[in-house]
Amino acid sequence: MKNIIFAVLLPCLIALTSYAHQPGQLDTTLISQLLEKHGAGFGNLEHQKIGNEVQLHFINKDIPSEHPLLHLPNGLKLSYGDLVTFGGDIFGDEDYPIARCKPEDKKSCFLRQFNTLAVNGQKGNEQCSNPLVQVKSIQKYLSELNKAIEEAEKKGQTASEFYLKHSQDISKALNRLTCGGSFISDYLPFGQYIKLAQVNFDHFHPDAPAAYKIGHEIALETAMKAYRERLANHEDKAQQWLELAYAQNAFANHFLTDAFSSGHMRTPRQAIDRDIHLPAVLKLLIANLMHDEDNRLGLNVINAQGLSWKAYGDGYLFTEEAQMQRLILTQAMQQSADSVYEVAMTGKLPKFYPELNLFPDTKALEQLNETAPLFKVENGVLLKRTKNHDPYHFEWTSCWSGLITLLQFKLG
Repeated sequence: MKNIIFAVLLPCLIALTSYAHQPGQLDTTLISQLLEKHGAGFGNLEHQKIGNEVQLHFINKDIPSEHPLLHLPNGLKLSYGDLVTFGGDIFGDEDYPIARCKPEDKKSCFLRQFNTLAVNGQKGNEQCSNPLVQVKSIQKYLSELNKAIEEAEKKGQTASEFYLKHSQDISKALNRLTCGGSFISDYLPFGQYIKLAQVNFDHFHPDAPAAYKIGHEIALETAMKAYRERLANHEDKAQQWLELAYAQNAFANHFLTDAFSSGHMRTPRQAIDRDIHLPAVLKLLIANLMHDEDNRLGLNVINAQGLSWKAYGDGYLFTEEAQMQRLILTQAMQQSADSVYEVAMTGKLPKFYPELNLFPDTKALEQLNETAPLFKVENGVLLKRTKNHDPYHFEWTSCWSGLITLLQFKLG
């Protein structure tokens, strides 16, 4: 039956593909239907939970090191885990992905991303786009989501099963909470959540480690300002700079955590965006096909320290199988935060970031794994696996259509 439906749709798909080079030229109903099927989201609460495991140290010893709230320039007070959660997925500037910025502009691009959460916004402004309003609404929703997951776990459902079942609902809610959605569709128009996802190159290798390093370097420079204020015996100002440095580092740690997620390791995100001539949101969904498969199946990885483990992805981080992954990831995040405090105390910038030795070596993925990537780049050409649903089939083709592939998965 599915083959008959696909045969009937094929002429329409060919016509659609030929007119799909501009976002406005593809029917919004089809886009909404594909979003309904494939979703656009990632495991937000995992970022928060793993981020809040990081222990912070302060100049003011009266501040507890467990789950302290960091004061941001615009008046927001957020935990380290909150900032890891919001960084890049929910707050950011879709016009300036770090991966697409010139080398000399990458720091300013990171700050544009960070400032949408930490600097922008005014008290008394009740507009949806005000981060002070958005954060309150999103925190309430994530708290409710966390309670729903806990209730599901009491009934025997795992968190990964919950995410799989409710991923569309989560994406819809976050799209509406970031100023999107309408009476026509929860997805249309796009809110900031989907706008950022359309250009989420900084969340995938090789760009995720690079984005992290840029943000971490900025955080260390801010920590140096804390050190200078300490030398001048301005303890309060030093504390303010240290909290800002931690906040910047937590935002950068979002990219660090993505670098450890299996679905972000070998998905050729930039190549999919560059080589497929469809609206950006559909290119996101195409990338998510591989992202979701690698998340679910996991990948064998090794790092520069010789540690090896099975990495899983969004929605699977707190499974029993991912215990080793969590330990190494938490260690990397702790080393990252400790470096910020060390600079604030000593005034010495590190020449090397030791946590990078804990990152998975993506160059070893092909040798370590028995699953065939859904997409890969070979000699500059973007290829697709010839059997969509067989991750053990090692044949690829350069003759394929992004839109037809999406619909094959929708029907399959």
